Amino acid sequence: MKKLNILFFMFLFTFYSCEKSNIEGPSLNDLYGDLNIDESLEAVGDGADFSVGESIYFTAKFSKQVDWTIRIEGKSSGSIKLITGNSNYINESNSSWTGGSTNLPFFVSEICDVSLSFEMHEETEFLNVFISEPKNYINENTILITDFEGGFNPNFTGYFNAGTTKSLTIGGSGEGEKYLQQDGVVDWDWLIGYIDYFSNFWLDQKPLVNDPSQVYFNIMIKGDSTISQVDGIPNSLFKLEFYEDENQDGYYDASSEDRYDYEFDVDWNGWKMVSICYNDSERLVPASNNSGNGLREPNKISNLRTLLLANPISGFAKADVDFLIWSVGGPILN
Repeated sequence: MKKLNILFFMFLFTFYSCEKSNIEGPSLNDLYGDLNIDESLEAVGDGADFSVGESIYFTAKFSKQVDWTIRIEGKSSGSIKLITGNSNYINESNSSWTGGSTNLPFFVSEICDVSLSFEMHEETEFLNVFISEPKNYINENTILITDFEGGFNPNFTGYFNAGTTKSLTIGGSGEGEKYLQQDGVVDWDWLIGYIDYFSNFWLDQKPLVNDPSQVYFNIMIKGDSTISQVDGIPNSLFKLEFYEDENQDGYYDASSEDRYDYEFDVDWNGWKMVSICYNDSERLVPASNNSGNGLREPNKISNLRTLLLANPISGFAKADVDFLIWSVGGPILN
């Protein structure tokens, strides 16, 4: 009898020790259960002043873990912010919004439409929030080159071919009220036009840090997705050229100093923020005639040149610009 009791308890021990304490993978309810909204979408912090660091976050609860998206769209600006997650709840930890945009232009002081939708489910929740003051992107970690709000600085020199447009435009900007319109057709040259943004005339005169891995250049560019009827590729080609004054004598010498270039197609409609890290060796490449020390030294940049280019046989090209700004530690829309 004693042996039988020992065998019985050994069997129970073996049975429970082999039983898994945790279920691996999603639950059957998450996979196949109906989605019910246990607590409707609500906003906390409505009327936020984003310019002083206030935020808005959202709350909701559901009957299952699911992929969800909160979409915030400004009624006046048209700016869009997307917040996504996978959970059976929404709270401050996964939905905090400090006023930033996913799709340009920037938000302004405005009412915003907010929707909550779910992947593979038709349920949708709606509400509105109000922005009392929009986010201020200019801070101790940024250096603003220009936003054109005070006009076009005549010290930013350049050249645009005959028949093209370089014009300060009001309304429909990526940030603020004004932007620089750049477009045209040049059937005898690749150059539509270029502008030199000399560092002596940047709006913010703080020095850039000398760690290229921490320095990002950001520029808003508005395209129209024009495709060449000749070769089927985007018409508008944009180029950034960064000139380093290595010996700090006040000007760039191509025979002894470095330049770094970034060239890309403008193949989108509307405003888009383009950001490039100064240490990005794949996209930001040395000029073919570089004769300097070969070191990326952002604190010695004396000039930023922007160029709008197009194949002479491809027709109309367009790339409006706004809000040229340096940021330290990450891209401006990080």
